Amino acid sequence: MTARKRVVDVPRKRSAPDLREIRVRVMHDEDPDPSYLDQDEFEDRKEEFERGDFSFVGVRAEADVVIEGVVQTLTSAGLWGIESDSGEEYIEDTALEEYEGLRDILKAVGVSTSQVPVGDREMIRPLIKWEA
Repeated sequence: MTARKRVVDVPRKRSAPDLREIRVRVMHDEDPDPSYLDQDEFEDRKEEFERGDFSFVGVRAEADVVIEGVVQTLTSAGLWGIESDSGEEYIEDTALEEYEGLRDILKAVGVSTSQVPVGDREMIRPLIKWEA
């Protein structure tokens, strides 16, 4: 009996994802739910909203990553329905939370943690892009 040669495919080595850019976008909320303003205790705030004194925004972290030669944009879940006049500190806190969510996603797809450091307020500020 002759031995049969066995052919086995060897998986090719994949290159590590290449992180190109990270940004945190503050965007106009196209579909806000201002129904809470209908409560009696929010009467003044509802008038401000109706006058256009504030609107609603969303905050989302995004990263452009090259995976297998294709640029992919990966995003955090985002937080929407934020009053636009909530204050810079609140927006920065939210941006940092979204960045950390994106960081977890990037680690899961194989981006080196050296490319995506643990965030803090000083680090996150220059990443915030106001579009609203």
